[in-house]
Amino acid sequence: MNGRVECDYVIPDGTEGTPIGKYLLNENYEFRMSTLQYDRATESFYLHARMRRTRDKQSTTSSNAKHRTVLGVDLNVDGSLAVTSTGAFIGNADEMNHRRREFEKTRRSMQQAGTRSAHLSIQSMDDREHRWMQDELHRASNQILEEARDHGCRHIAFENLTEIRKRMVGAKRFHAWAFRRLYQYVEYKTEMFGIEVEQVSPAYTSRRCSSCGFTHETNRKSKHQFVCQKCEYELNADYNASKNIARKLLKRLHSGQKSSSGGVPCQCALTSGTLNLNGDFHAYSITEAEGESTDKPTSSLVGY
Repeated sequence: MNGRVECDYVIPDGTEGTPIGKYLLNENYEFRMSTLQYDRATESFYLHARMRRTRDKQSTTSSNAKHRTVLGVDLNVDGSLAVTSTGAFIGNADEMNHRRREFEKTRRSMQQAGTRSAHLSIQSMDDREHRWMQDELHRASNQILEEARDHGCRHIAFENLTEIRKRMVGAKRFHAWAFRRLYQYVEYKTEMFGIEVEQVSPAYTSRRCSSCGFTHETNRKSKHQFVCQKCEYELNADYNASKNIARKLLKRLHSGQKSSSGGVPCQCALTSGTLNLNGDFHAYSITEAEGESTDKPTSSLVGY
């Protein structure tokens, strides 16, 4: 209350085998940022320091020169928290909303009591709710990262989260906070693996057909069903949006290349293969190539 408090960070003796010795004092890692958290139960402060492995900056340069594969991620206020362009449905937004409502209900009941005991219980409950939410978001971010690594992606695309409460129906302050925190978790975790996380414009990602490119509001039949009114392509609406999100970043990366021959290959990662801007589909396996795949585009995709 009287201004900023500065304190020294004292490094203990015998740091070998500890996180301090493994990361903080390791020349292969550099300090990025930190957050200070307070544990009310033990009246203790914990400093969470984020580090980045410096040697990966150079080692990933050659990998990035080979290809630019994009993973698209669509965030939702209900159903699955996140859906990727590879067909992964991550987290449970409905469960998070339910737990949030239960916390709010209990909090209101305690506030009516107005006692000191109730006030302390509310503080303890707030800490428990915050820890639970952070754990859920960390789990979701880890799954997104696994999808990117499993499919050899060098880029992860999210919708731009600016003014998300105005753009998404039903998106409250809670959702805006959760989406921003999830984005931040993915962003700092991917630094270690040389994966870049970027945001793209959300315009028409939910109305555009990821197969033929036809864009119309009637394509979105319901919250979770997408049926193209032109080519009759039908799939999960969130999955369709995630592919469109990936495509937007794909276009940006492709247009940013200076080579007249087209530069390094740019493609988005899908469930059964990869797809470039020309509509060329490459299956991950012979089985996928021989069978029918919901990812394989029609000829009308070219040019969109």
